[in-house]
Amino acid sequence: MSASSSIIDLDPSDEDCVSALVALSLASAAMHAPNWLPTERAAREEVEGACSTTDGRFTRVAVLPSREPQGWISCVNLYAGVWEIHPLLVAREHHGKRVGSRLVRDVEARLVELGATVVVLSTSDEVGATSLFDQDLYADPLKALMNMEVHRPHAVQFWTRMGYALVGVTPDAEGPGRPAIHFARTPRPLDAYS
Repeated sequence: MSASSSIIDLDPSDEDCVSALVALSLASAAMHAPNWLPTERAAREEVEGACSTTDGRFTRVAVLPSREPQGWISCVNLYAGVWEIHPLLVAREHHGKRVGSRLVRDVEARLVELGATVVVLSTSDEVGATSLFDQDLYADPLKALMNMEVHRPHAVQFWTRMGYALVGVTPDAEGPGRPAIHFARTPRPLDAYS
């Protein structure tokens, strides 16, 4: 992410930004979770839902000087000091440019200010990127998680690099053989990343 890029609050009245996020979300989700946002309507509902400020929800957008979104992240208070990141989506052409990591750091810094004690999130494997895909995980889900292998690029790698701990797996959460993989960590202030 270039130094001239910035991270801003999502403005629900900015229809150009909202529409750009819909297109970005649809394309980005197609890579790893095609069943999650299969249509433009589903992507619009996700973006519009992130515009809500109920439960303390806030949404941040990484934008270029042209105001073109590079990616976005939303966070909601589940209860007490527990907050959930959902979603984090980065445009394909901005993958590998630290857009996602800057968004996560930005959100964590705000969560520290809000007194959050833990950040949780989930990702899924709908495309066979991990050894958890298409497996019956009920017999010993924790063993399967401990022995998980990643066969091709997947969000699991990103969240691990960001310092999030694998804390669980929910078999069949996204359909038969398509698990949800859960992460958590204590949020850190921006200066902890330097």
